[in-house]
Amino acid sequence: MKTEKRRTRGIFAALVSDPYRKLVAIGLAIGLWFLINSQIQGSVEMTATLDWAGAGAPSEPWKGNRLVVLLPTDRVVGLRFMDGDKPQDHVKVLLSGPRYRIDALSSENLDLQITSFTGLDWSTRRDVEFTASDIRRDLQGVTIELEPSRIRLEVERLDKWQVKLGFDYVELVEPQDSQFGDRLRRDLAEFSPPEATILGTASAIQKIRGPGLKPLRARVTGVSSSRQVSARIELTAPKELDLRLAETPSVTIPVLPDTTPFDVELPLVVDDLALPPDQRGVYEPEVRTKLVRILAGGDLRSKLVALGEGGETARRQTWAKNNLRLLVHVPAPEPGLSYGPEFVREARLLLLGPLQATVDRTECFLEEPVSVTLRKRT
Repeated sequence: MKTEKRRTRGIFAALVSDPYRKLVAIGLAIGLWFLINSQIQGSVEMTATLDWAGAGAPSEPWKGNRLVVLLPTDRVVGLRFMDGDKPQDHVKVLLSGPRYRIDALSSENLDLQITSFTGLDWSTRRDVEFTASDIRRDLQGVTIELEPSRIRLEVERLDKWQVKLGFDYVELVEPQDSQFGDRLRRDLAEFSPPEATILGTASAIQKIRGPGLKPLRARVTGVSSSRQVSARIELTAPKELDLRLAETPSVTIPVLPDTTPFDVELPLVVDDLALPPDQRGVYEPEVRTKLVRILAGGDLRSKLVALGEGGETARRQTWAKNNLRLLVHVPAPEPGLSYGPEFVREARLLLLGPLQATVDRTECFLEEPVSVTLRKRT
């Protein structure tokens, strides 16, 4: 029993004696293990998707392995990858190096990049070729080989088309249940900015520039009581053409109010103050009043409807005679010319008194142009 205890104490004493030397020995053993392990080589073959992307653009999430070529996408876009005359979508990537590095890479998604083409002169270039030596070196100590070893990327130069915005190029689309009818004032539409820049390949742009084609669309929405509607302008081109707008334009269109026609007899007034003093009052209309049809909306429509309730058109007519006029303006004749004994001028509707400030011109106007014949007094 005593012998057994002595032996145990001896082993323990051997373990704890000279601890520094033993720690150094352990450290050397671990370092030697790492050194030997780093000398053990390994390799792995992986399949990567070939892709291209814009230089400087945020990297999109990607699942799987890929080899991406960065391009200046403001000048060119990638078309297809080629192995000789054979289209290529994927490439085999052989990674060789220290086994511990290879083991770590085998469990990760591989994202290889080629960045050396962004500064090229693309004015006449239609393709670029690359090998494994062009890949950006982020994998220290790892050798990369590709199969096929040389790949060509065909590209197409980008072009732009500046379009002066108008309904010759912009299709105006209303919903099926649209309540606007013919109240949209297309002639007063305002486009912002006044021009649109369409970007894409030269061949794609050519496909949308044919006679009569409208490459842009504005979808109008809103309620019938709106005074104006606005819409974003978008491309109508198929997605496969890969066209885009440099910026998104918009259009704002005034909307005529919902109006009701009213027939009224209105006095005619001649404004000839632009004529020389000796010619003023010389021309007068062949009639003093004229029966016209006006279109009224908003509060003015409500007032005219109320004035005619029960078929009382006389009240409405009296109000119209006191508040509305048909104004015939006579401008000064061109130098060396003069008016003859008779000529025709177009009259416009004139609102009197407070109506000028409270009624919008789009809420009261003549349904059709009114022509007035002026004759020289005898």
